[in-house]
Amino acid sequence: MIHSNYNIKHLNSFGLSCTVNKLIEINNEDDLYLINSNPDFLSTKNIILGLGSNSVFVNDYFNGTVLLIKNKGIKIIEEDKDSIIIEAYSGEDWNDLVNFACGNSWGGIENLAAVPSSVGAAIVQNIGAYGQEIKDSFLCCTTYNPQTNQWKEYNNEECKFDYRYSIFKYQTQLEIIWKIRLKLFKKPKLNISYSAIKEKIESEAIEITNPKQMSQLVTQIRNSKLPNPKELPNAGSFFKNPVINQEHFNSLKETYPQIPSYPSLKGVKIAAGWLIEQAGWKGKRVGNVGMHEKQALVMVNYGNAKGEEIVNLAQEIEKSIKNIFNINLEKEVHIIL
Repeated sequence: MIHSNYNIKHLNSFGLSCTVNKLIEINNEDDLYLINSNPDFLSTKNIILGLGSNSVFVNDYFNGTVLLIKNKGIKIIEEDKDSIIIEAYSGEDWNDLVNFACGNSWGGIENLAAVPSSVGAAIVQNIGAYGQEIKDSFLCCTTYNPQTNQWKEYNNEECKFDYRYSIFKYQTQLEIIWKIRLKLFKKPKLNISYSAIKEKIESEAIEITNPKQMSQLVTQIRNSKLPNPKELPNAGSFFKNPVINQEHFNSLKETYPQIPSYPSLKGVKIAAGWLIEQAGWKGKRVGNVGMHEKQALVMVNYGNAKGEEIVNLAQEIEKSIKNIFNINLEKEVHIIL
């Protein structure tokens, strides 16, 4: 289905009012080929959208085409006594896929429960939470380029996954992730090493023995810390946790002994939420936007915010973190102009 001058306020979790020149719903391969057959459907600016949970439309009008991916399906490809390979289409809700896997006691993505995302966007962003990343279970994905009518397959290595990154994040060509394959395990080793999980298990004397219990625990933790986008519009974590070198960290540690940090292959990872809170932004509101009172890493829309307000607040926070800690914050969300 094709829409002209369509307002996508209900299609982005920040609840930003933005009218797009053209929106095309893509449910199946016939829809893909329809786009290819008519060059007028695409514009000089084209955006691929899933659930819109990580997108900030800056302006009131987007003079381009939005491709809304809505293809559905989950199936088993192969299995043995130890593992199983499942295939999921990109338009599936990520949490539905997690529930499907955990409901069958297959492990590998249980710590990623309740992450707001479509399956396709989860690959683009290499979503991660509570000690897991999607790259840890990812085998391959199939893409389609409606401009060249070409299908292509990428394996794990070819996606060049990194912290909240894959080669699809900053595309130079229009490639739609159509479906993915994950390898999950029938006798998984549950990862309870993350501090929030350990604290919850110890404080409530909980015993976690299977992926479903872990996914439920993670969901409880997330719900207690993060605002529901349907009640208070937001895009989850707004900034990435920055990585700094050891020398810089040692210097900060002298001034801020309690600074939370995590090991990283590229240095030391610092909790962005802690930095933002120390800078006085937690719970602070500026006009229609602000940083959440319980989680400083989450920017929220208090009502009728414009994308420009979000970007302006982000820039002010970035400046203050640079001035105080000499750290450059990088946005996790996708800014769309």
